[in-house]
Formats: sequence, structure tokens, C-alpha cells
Amino acid sequence: MFFGLPWFAIVAIVAIAGGLIYAYKEEELKMEGKRLASSREIHDLRQIVHNLKSRVETLEAIATEEKRSPSRKQANPLGDIEIDDEVNEQNSDNSGGRTRNRN
Repeated sequence: MFFGLPWFAIVAIVAIAGGLIYAYKEEELKMEGKRLASSREIHDLRQIVHNLKSRVETLEAIATEEKRSPSRKQANPLGDIEIDDEVNEQNSDNSGGRTRNRN
């Protein structure tokens, strides 16, 4: 006899306590999983913010460079975009000149 209780009462108390401990540990593991997931998301977001920051700095550098040297040819502001290249390709295709094989 343990604390004056019969053996079957002690077994029941130990089983209930074990179940409570098991449930506590299970909840603790769920919370740890949530923390790990949120820390991964935070890491990904920090990486995205860092990449965006570097892009903004690059664009700012380009903008300040263009402000300093306005003598750059500004006849076609879309000249750096591929659309202008596609228009030139269509004009050369229509003019009977050399054609490209597009795969």
C-alpha cells in the first residue's frame, strides 16, 4: 500500500498522470513545430527583403547616373526593353531581308 491506497487506485492515478504528461508533451511538440515554421517564414521574408533592398539600391544608382549624364540618347525610352527588339525583327521579316528560324 502506497499512502494507504490499494494497488488498483495507484495504477489508476499513475495512468491518469501519465496521460496528462503525454498530452502536455504532445502540445509542446505542436508549439515547437509552429515556432520552426514561423522561423522559416521569417528567414524567407528576410531574404526577400534583402533582395528587394539590393534591387532598389541598384535602381537608385541607375537613376542618379541618368540624372548626372542627361546627354545619353533618350530618343526611344523603351529602347532597353525587348519590345523594341521584337518590333525591329518584325520589320526586318516583312522587308524581305534575312529571316530567323524561331524554334
